[in-house]
Amino acid sequence: MKKLLSLILVTAALMFSVFGAGTGIAYADESITTIQGTVTTGSTASIVKVKTSEGTYEIKIDSDTQFLEGKNLLPGRNVTVSLKHGNDAYLHAVSVKDGGTGGITIDRSNVSEVSGKIKDVDTKNIIYFELSNGEMQVKLDDTTDLSGTKFLVAGNTYTMKVARGSDAYMHALSISDSYSSSSSSSVSTSSSSSYIYNDNATLSGETYSCSGTVGSGTKLDVLYLNCSDGERQLKIDASTDTSKGFVQVPGTKLSVTYRYGSDAYWHAVTIEGATASSSGASVESSNPTTVTGTVTGKTTADKLYLDVSNGTMEIKLDTLKSLDGIKVLNQGRKVTVKIGYGSDAYWHALSISG
Repeated sequence: MKKLLSLILVTAALMFSVFGAGTGIAYADESITTIQGTVTTGSTASIVKVKTSEGTYEIKIDSDTQFLEGKNLLPGRNVTVSLKHGNDAYLHAVSVKDGGTGGITIDRSNVSEVSGKIKDVDTKNIIYFELSNGEMQVKLDDTTDLSGTKFLVAGNTYTMKVARGSDAYMHALSISDSYSSSSSSSVSTSSSSSYIYNDNATLSGETYSCSGTVGSGTKLDVLYLNCSDGERQLKIDASTDTSKGFVQVPGTKLSVTYRYGSDAYWHAVTIEGATASSSGASVESSNPTTVTGTVTGKTTADKLYLDVSNGTMEIKLDTLKSLDGIKVLNQGRKVTVKIGYGSDAYWHALSISG
């Protein structure tokens, strides 16, 4: 019976699945085992999941766990964990050492403070930080001050001080725990909370550029652009020049120049893409017809596909003269279009308004 009980205890101590964090645990075995691996998704404030070549360990974080050279427990982070087997049949972290990432140049003269929830993280140590009015991408560095937080874990709410880096990303200067009971969060700036085509933010620093395709998250006031090195979220202001890149349905190829704003967001300065090719058709414009409908995902630089009450219209954009009160055409946007009939048997857009 004693041998059977001993076997059960040893087997249980080697199990990876654990629930909740404890304090004052006595260790079944005082020897320390060290593992190296990568933090995986599913880690919480009480358990860190570490993927190694031998499998995935689920390790309890205790109140006396030591964090060495960083407190980053976000997915994709390389860590070295020293652990013991507890008498509760669980693995417990004695210490967690951060693998480090290497630093870059950061403009610390222009710092903003934001509060929100860590939504996700990618393998480049970029945090997807969910705010009440959008989502930021923030990079972590070895120099990020984490003294104000116990540790970082996806799903928790934090307050960050951020500044622009030489790699065109926002970087976290410091991160502290935030204990707000509300899931909503806000940006601590003097700018208006409404970012629909406004110029309240002051732009500063260098002008950057990237080319890519429009992402599905694109809104009227924020362009999501998938570039070769990651996704950009670029606010569109009243001053943004979209005259050569107003078609912004998912998959559209665009080139954008952008600058950093005092509201801790990147702002598009110019947006350019393919422009409509002239059809050479003559268009009757003296007595235009007006139609209202919804922009579909088939829309291109050459044609507007508009869902109207009795079907879908194909409207050529080669004779478009003005965008009245709007700067972009997004999938799902309702617009009013003045059209004229062309000698090529197509309708041609003369003007588009929101």
